[in-house]
Amino acid sequence: MPGLGGDDLIALLGELKRRPIRHTGMKKRSFAPTAAAAIAAGVLLTGVCGYGNFATTTSNVADRIASPAGPGTSIDPGGPMQPAPTPRISKQPIDQPVTAQGRTLTTKAVAGGCRTAQLVSQETPTTVTLTILVTNHQKPGELCSFIAMLTPVSTTLKAPLGSRQLIDGATGKQLPAPQ
Repeated sequence: MPGLGGDDLIALLGELKRRPIRHTGMKKRSFAPTAAAAIAAGVLLTGVCGYGNFATTTSNVADRIASPAGPGTSIDPGGPMQPAPTPRISKQPIDQPVTAQGRTLTTKAVAGGCRTAQLVSQETPTTVTLTILVTNHQKPGELCSFIAMLTPVSTTLKAPLGSRQLIDGATGKQLPAPQ
């Protein structure tokens, strides 16, 4: 079913509604509600869990369902290769207190499933900018838990914080002094 688009899915559902199942010794009944629920669940799971994109279109989902080849492979042996996906990195605002122990600063970040978090710092003579970087390692077709938890993240400064101001790298706002 390569190239199955949204219109094709709608036509398939329409065809399922028109064809009843007939078995010996059973009443004539339609399996459209069950098939429609199965297709909807497949589209939802593939669009949300499989790719982490809530705004996936029906045709994109259908193309992804129809393509059994994974990243770095080709359905057609002589055809084009699909590049392996690169992890997506985003900045997360710091909303937990920052603590200091010597030159090490620690806070907490939301991570879990296919997402990992790290704390990075940029230092100037007057400021220290802390940025939580969250990396999504989810690969196409891979299911990841959506369970999120607060995970401690730390960074070690080149010089003690002293009187320098802490800045949140995601928002640009000043953070309270460490506890």
